[in-house]
Amino acid sequence: MSWIHMVSPAAPEGRSGRLGTLYRRHRRPDGLVDNILRVSSLNPEALEHHLSLYEHLMRGESGLSLAERELIAVAVSVVNDCHY
Repeated sequence: MSWIHMVSPAAPEGRSGRLGTLYRRHRRPDGLVDNILRVSSLNPEALEHHLSLYEHLMRGESGLSLAERELIAVAVSVVNDCHY
């Protein structure tokens, strides 16, 4: 498996500035930040674009409901053998 350097939410860089703001806004209820977000931590601007794309695809105007979009995401994950 590949290894990608990620900034920890507990690190000074993960608690302040643009990245700290993004981490605080997108924490899970248990306080952790998902690795899918942390992989972009070295480039907070890229992380913002990632989140914007996700929000647009999942909650933007569409003929599909949120539940239907989630089902598509699950089906794609199964086909890709992705367990995340």
